[in-house]
Amino acid sequence: MAIIEERYAARPETNVYKRLSNGRPSVVNKVLLGTWLGVEQRDSEWLKVRTAGPDGWVKAAETREDCGLKIFFVDVGQGDGALIEVPNQRFLVDGGPNTSLRRYLKGWQYTYLLGNGQQVHFDAAFISHFDADHYQGLIQIIADRSFTFGTIYHNGIARFRSSRQERPTEYDEDLGRTSTGADGAKVLDTTFNDIDDLRQLHQAGGLQATFSDFAEAVFAAEGEGRLQGLQRLTSRDRTLAGLAGELSIEILGPVPTASSGPVRFHWFTDSSHTRNGHSLVLKLTYGEVSVLLGGDLNAESQAHLLRSYENAPNPFVADVAKSCHHGSSDFRVDFMQAVEAQVTVISSGDNESYAHPRADAIGAAGRYGRGQLPLVFSTELARSIRSGEDILYGMIQARSDGRQLILGQMKEKRTGTDIWDSYPVPFVPEHS
Repeated sequence: MAIIEERYAARPETNVYKRLSNGRPSVVNKVLLGTWLGVEQRDSEWLKVRTAGPDGWVKAAETREDCGLKIFFVDVGQGDGALIEVPNQRFLVDGGPNTSLRRYLKGWQYTYLLGNGQQVHFDAAFISHFDADHYQGLIQIIADRSFTFGTIYHNGIARFRSSRQERPTEYDEDLGRTSTGADGAKVLDTTFNDIDDLRQLHQAGGLQATFSDFAEAVFAAEGEGRLQGLQRLTSRDRTLAGLAGELSIEILGPVPTASSGPVRFHWFTDSSHTRNGHSLVLKLTYGEVSVLLGGDLNAESQAHLLRSYENAPNPFVADVAKSCHHGSSDFRVDFMQAVEAQVTVISSGDNESYAHPRADAIGAAGRYGRGQLPLVFSTELARSIRSGEDILYGMIQARSDGRQLILGQMKEKRTGTDIWDSYPVPFVPEHS
């Protein structure tokens, strides 16, 4: 039967029923707020729909016209990778270290579109910083002709080979050339903005192998007409213009050494702390709901950000926060207090030496969260095994219509028709 209309679930968990000719309708499925409902038939106050899981009937009053805000914190193992959907737009934030995000996009989320010969377009992709666990998996997605892109946004810090003999002589660090700033502190001078800048770096040679692969994927996608552009973001940009609908994006970091002139960054303890500490810091606002995405910020960079905004109203407070650096112990309590998240989502993996998420990070996320019952989710803790080594995704989902906010993960074992462990998040005002 043909789809005559598209609707979306309007309740935190919307029931899908089997209509019976006699007696009370029975529930056959439950879908989260914002889930697509393809309407095949209208019958008084009921809609016959196709949807995720068993199809059936929903109450028309429990549907809405658009999907609202949906964030899929995909389980990519030890790394970060998220998909964001709002009405008529899609975004990626990081891509993990492997093929997990690509397999999710092609094997689940967009199977219907791809199966009908359509390309999937992402209006933007954000790379928080160029560490492999955040962008290596994105390289294959950029190279895949199933996908097209608007702009890829990044923090502007390139990666060069660790051996000084294998990179241009002016680069004294594997992030490029450094110098001494006006205050006597070390600063990073080498940054890049657009595709032309990236092409110049590539032609000069000495790029780290994974970063070189990224550059070549970008060049190929642009040449094929699947990528519109590449752009560095810093706090100078303030907001990202050109987005439709209710979603706004503030750029809170990285913060350069000066408010104008060439973009330079403070050098933190070492190369790792510098490239992590200058991750993109994005604050998404959809209606009354806010989400903070902070890449791999560390304690040193969190102190830098707090100082940078000490004379302004606190910009970091958010309803949902993606935990910085996979739940590392390298954080500041005063930064967590500034974020004051009602919900913290941690993306981390198994069989790694960092022991992420660390116990102190989990405890602090709860203690310094907002409300009496702050929520802490972890892709690693949500992961489950069906049989043998068949690992299921431990994805965490955030859904909102701009007023309601719900976080959910799949139960390890289905209970009747309900596969979701979901939590409607009550409104709790931030501290003054």
